[in-house]
Amino acid sequence: MTKKEAFDTLFAKNEAIGALDMAEALIHWDATTSGVPMKSIEARGAASGWLSGESFRRFVAPDTQECIETLEALDGELTTIERAMVREVGRRYRKAKAIPPEEFQAYSTLLAQAEPIWEKAREKRDYNMILPYYEKIFAFQRRLCDWYGYEKHPYDALLDDYEKGASVEMLDRFFGALREKISPLIKEIGASGQKPKEIKGTFDIAKQKELSPWLCDFVGYDRERGKIGEVEHPFCTTINRHDVRITTKYHEDNLLSALYSTVHESGHALYEQNMDEGLTVYGLDEEASMGMHESQSRLFENIICRSRAFAGQLLPKLRGLFDYFADWNEEELYRAVNIARPSLIRIEADELTYSLHIMVRYELEKALIMGDIKPADLPGLWDNEYEKLLGLRPDNLAEGVLQDVHWSSGAFGYFPTYAIGTAYGAQLVNAIRKSVDVDTAIKNEDLSPITGWLKENVHRHGAVMLPDELLKTATGEPFDAKYYVDYLSEKFTELYL
Repeated sequence: MTKKEAFDTLFAKNEAIGALDMAEALIHWDATTSGVPMKSIEARGAASGWLSGESFRRFVAPDTQECIETLEALDGELTTIERAMVREVGRRYRKAKAIPPEEFQAYSTLLAQAEPIWEKAREKRDYNMILPYYEKIFAFQRRLCDWYGYEKHPYDALLDDYEKGASVEMLDRFFGALREKISPLIKEIGASGQKPKEIKGTFDIAKQKELSPWLCDFVGYDRERGKIGEVEHPFCTTINRHDVRITTKYHEDNLLSALYSTVHESGHALYEQNMDEGLTVYGLDEEASMGMHESQSRLFENIICRSRAFAGQLLPKLRGLFDYFADWNEEELYRAVNIARPSLIRIEADELTYSLHIMVRYELEKALIMGDIKPADLPGLWDNEYEKLLGLRPDNLAEGVLQDVHWSSGAFGYFPTYAIGTAYGAQLVNAIRKSVDVDTAIKNEDLSPITGWLKENVHRHGAVMLPDELLKTATGEPFDAKYYVDYLSEKFTELYL
């Protein structure tokens, strides 16, 4: 096989697999945003499973291995992008080839069926509805560790699916640093007696929806290449580079929920929309890692849109929609959107306590993979961990173990990327500030200097670089949690102490 033949074969595979993935993404979007009949779950699951299985079969076909071996032998002749493609294809191929094809298709079908069941279990507060699915999903994940292989800890094999190069050793060190520095600060704030003005009331959902387009435009999400849907658990999905969709959930009694989930998902979408279009044929038009993807959503959600500068832009919009804010000032709003106190729901947690929510999930996932705990034990263990780390105990399963969709969708090893990605975001903003007046850009309602920097240094590169290389290239330094710790410490000390 020649170099040209190898690349032509892989390009054709990318095109076919991309079409199959697009179809599967559309089925998922429809199932989660359209209120489809429950009786369609089995048929939809089978169709989704077939699409995943067909994609899998095409990818693990013998000619893929021949292409990889041919191109790896020609490494010195490859361009940077070609070398990155061979690296990523080789990485994915060796993992995919380790999974028995019949197990993969059965598992894909299981996941397509599990997510709607999770929604119903959450609604009914009935863990037994989802437990049989969890038992099968977690068992598959444990087998996956052995199929993939690992050097030190089985959970490392799953972490690498989402954060390339991540390990238990690295995450234990990262979370340890947060516990050391942030946990005492949380206690100090709790004892400070400070009680900022809170946003409490009922806010018409139709008016909330009027705010969403402005928020998307403010961040820079191109709504002509996407749309906003409503779901139980907000997400962003990419059908293709010119069709990147986001979702949110509106609550009459919680204005900030939809506001910040819209910003969060717009940050994800911005990353997808700004990737270099030339990367598509190489299959590199995807994130460097999920942590890097989360760095974009969390950066906009928190560092940009919970800033004093943003409060000045948001307040007039809120006054125009809700009489409730007639007598509020900018400082009151800034403090209200940055209230720090332990809570039960991860997606509504404040910046300061957010990583504690991730720690609960991280420790439970590690224990499940090691076989130290059973799926049936999760509700009680979850509640115990929350009481230990956050001093709160859920009143029901929707506030507890059933609040997240991730396990029903098979996203094991995903949760730590939220915390690591938030830390990436703090380091990136520190670098941006060296050449961009961030607060002035926010006050001018023109984030193009910020988004332009991110597009040039992060977004456009897709998966050409590994996350540690991309972060170092963008900021000039390897990953350092101190930027995240310093950001939190300085911000919340000034707010509360």
